[in-house]
Amino acid sequence: MKVGFIGLGIMGKPMCKNLLSQNIAMYIASSRESTNDELEGLGATVMESYMDVAQRSDVLILMLPNSQDVHDVIIKSGLYKELETGTIVVDMSSITPKMSEEAAGYLRNAGSDYIDAPVSGGEEKAVEGTLSIMAGGRDDSFRKVMPLLEIMGGSVTHTGGVGLGNATKLVNQVIVANNIIALSEGVAVAKELGLDLDTMYDAIKGGLAGSNVMDAKIGRMLEAAYEPGFRMDLHMKDLNNVFGSLDESMNLPVTSKTKEIMNELINQGKGDNDHGGLYEYYAE
Repeated sequence: MKVGFIGLGIMGKPMCKNLLSQNIAMYIASSRESTNDELEGLGATVMESYMDVAQRSDVLILMLPNSQDVHDVIIKSGLYKELETGTIVVDMSSITPKMSEEAAGYLRNAGSDYIDAPVSGGEEKAVEGTLSIMAGGRDDSFRKVMPLLEIMGGSVTHTGGVGLGNATKLVNQVIVANNIIALSEGVAVAKELGLDLDTMYDAIKGGLAGSNVMDAKIGRMLEAAYEPGFRMDLHMKDLNNVFGSLDESMNLPVTSKTKEIMNELINQGKGDNDHGGLYEYYAE
């Protein structure tokens, strides 16, 4: 199986490296020469352009920042017309369900297929190959790409038809954002009460307050270490997608406040920080 990978950033590069570690034939074309050199050293074949990557692929994996990028790469560029019949595009970008459905329509009409398979877990899980992957698409296509998804993910769930992977991811992003805010507020209370924060964490992590979010983010908060595992501006994009995908009459008061806090920090120039940097709202 020949696999192409488009989108070799913070998440995409370690995901590609995990596939290469299993001797998968990989085709890439990064805009960063250093990325091309690194992955070529691990066995990837570097092509001139992402269109060349697509034309060589039995399975084409995308890991792009947003819906507009997916539209531009698949539809606007005409890539959907350049794929071999039967090629499966596995779009692991976090985008709107509507964009997933639109991309699938173009690809299927041209003889290919499409699976939306967004992930959760950030850079740490991408490096480990333990991402949570939620995939929407046809059963037969899902079964064909399942071995690839299992290399990149610790859990892989088929959520139903196209678009339902990204719908599930939107739910995930609401819960994660609000968990980070709750954790931030708890840490702020702990500091105000004079608690030793490491001891506080040890005391509560095994109870109901404990969570993957706490384990992954509390260290960043305590050390003010906000280099991105998952950028705040990308999480804002996901929350915008949530509200854009819902009826305007639906009220989400907690998420609305979280979004307001996140937007305030982004306006301060902190959008490139890890979303654990939401704690800075309280630290300041």
